[in-house]
Amino acid sequence: MIQPAIRKNRRVLVVGAKFGEVYLNAFMQPRPGLELAGLLARGSRRAQQLAHDFGIPLYTSLEQVPDDIDIACVVVRSTVAQGEGSQLAAALLNRGIHVVQEHPLHPDDIARLQTLAEERDLLYWVNSFYPHVPAGRCWIDRATRIRYCLDGEVPCSAHLTTSRQLLYSTLDLLLQACGVPAGGEIQVQLLQGADARFVPISLMLPGGCHAVLRLQAYLDPSDPDMYSLVMHQASLLWPSGYLTLEASYGPVLWTGLFHDTQHDSRDRTMYRYAHEEDAYARPTSMVLHDAAKNWRDAFEIDGAAGIAHVLQGLCQVLDGASTPAGFSAAHQLALARLWLDVLHIVPPVTEQHLSPPKVISWKELAPDQEEEGGTDG
Repeated sequence: MIQPAIRKNRRVLVVGAKFGEVYLNAFMQPRPGLELAGLLARGSRRAQQLAHDFGIPLYTSLEQVPDDIDIACVVVRSTVAQGEGSQLAAALLNRGIHVVQEHPLHPDDIARLQTLAEERDLLYWVNSFYPHVPAGRCWIDRATRIRYCLDGEVPCSAHLTTSRQLLYSTLDLLLQACGVPAGGEIQVQLLQGADARFVPISLMLPGGCHAVLRLQAYLDPSDPDMYSLVMHQASLLWPSGYLTLEASYGPVLWTGLFHDTQHDSRDRTMYRYAHEEDAYARPTSMVLHDAAKNWRDAFEIDGAAGIAHVLQGLCQVLDGASTPAGFSAAHQLALARLWLDVLHIVPPVTEQHLSPPKVISWKELAPDQEEEGGTDG
C-alpha cells in the first residue's frame, strides 16, 4: 500500500520585535500546517527575550536567514511610516519567500511589491489586522449575512470613529462589511464641524451608502501608537436595524428596529396584548460577539487568532483555494488609495504632548446595591 505523502509545515519568519510580538503569539498554540521558524530583529533585549521564550533562533541580518523559510511576516513600519518594512518585504520576496506585511502602506509600494511577487510566483498580502481578529470577522460576516437577508441591500448609512493610526484598518472594515467592489468609486469629502478633537469626513459608497467618519485630529509624536480616543467604533444602518462594532475587540451588537403594527390602536393596551405581537418578544439588542475579557486576552488570544487566520488563509490559497476578497490585489490597492485620499483632504494632524490618561476601574463604575435593587415606583 502506498502511503500518502506527508505535507511539511510551512516555516514562518516574523520580522520585527515590537508589534511582531503579537504575530509570535499566534504560535502560543499549535497551528496545523505552520511552524514558527525564527525572529528577524535588531537584537534588542526585547528581541532576545522573545526568541528565548518562543524557543526560536534570533537573526539580526537578512544574510543570516536560512533558505528554508516559506512565509515572512514583516511587522516593521513601511516607507510611508518612515520605516524599512517595504525594503525588507522586497528583499524577502527576492529570496523566494511569500510575504505578509503589516499595514499601513503607500499604494505605490503595494503596486511595486505586488508586481515583484507576481514575477516570482509568490503571494504578497498587506494585513490590516483588525478585520481579521474575531470581532472584526464577526462584524464583516454578519454585515454580509444581513445584506443577503435583505436581497443585497447595502446599508443606507454608516457611522465610524477612529484615529489616524487606525484609519487604514477602519476603512478596510468598512469596505469589506459593505461589499464594496475594488473598482467601485468612492467620493471623499471634508465636512463642516471639525473641532479640536475630531474631523468629520463624508464617504459616499457605491449603492448609495453614506458613511460619516470622525477622525481624531491630534496625536502625540513621541508616542504615536497611543492616545487613540477611539480605536474602532463603527455602525452600519439598514431600515431593519443597525450592526455595531463597539470597539476593536468587540462587542459586536445587532439592534433590530422595533415595530408594532398596532401600536396606535385605540382598542388595546400595549401591555395586555403584547404577547400577541412578535415584536415584543424580540430582543432589544443582541450580542453577536463578546468583547475580549481584558487587554492581555486581546493581544494573546484575539490578536493571535487574527494572525493565525491570515496565515492559514494564505496557506489555503497556496494549496489551491481562491484568494479572499480582502486580500485580492485590486482590493488592497483600492484600500491604500482610499486611505491616502482621506489623508490628503483632512487638515494636517495636530501634535500634542500628552500625559497617560486616568484609569477608571470597574469598581468605580459598578452599580451600588441600591441601584442594583432599583426603587419602587
